[in-house]
Amino acid sequence: MAYDRIMDFPGKFSDYILPDKIHVLNVCFNVNGMSEKFGGTAGNIA
Repeated sequence: MAYDRIMDFPGKFSDYILPDKIHVLNVCFNVNGMSEKFGGTAGNIA
């Protein structure tokens, strides 16, 4: 069984990721919430 975990991020990733520093990318994002539902791709493969 697979689950989809969707997280709500209040902003744009481009506000935090610097293009000239992408080679040393190390990030952590706080999210406002998360929802979990049945999903995944296993049903599509079977």
